Amino acid sequence: MDEQQYKAWWPLHLRVALGEALSAEEQRLYEAGRAELQAEEQAELRHDVTELRAVQAQFRELTARDQELARQETLLREQAARLERQYLALTGKSLGFEV
Repeated sequence: MDEQQYKAWWPLHLRVALGEALSAEEQRLYEAGRAELQAEEQAELRHDVTELRAVQAQFRELTARDQELARQETLLREQAARLERQYLALTGKSLGFEV
């Protein structure tokens, strides 16, 4: 519904909300406008749901990637600690990387 249609519909809506009776033509216009607004709202909700599903899928992918990176970090820290210990055993000197 465009702005001009909405401006024509809104006073009818207010009258209905206040319990006033509408003429047959006004009632027809009111019902048509209400149906159009409901259809627009439903379309927007469907779009929002689609967008939400896409965001949820992206979140799941990023969560999985974060978990994989955390696993790799743990492995690399363990490897660095093992190499540090080996270097210390061979040279008697610490590299100072203690992870």
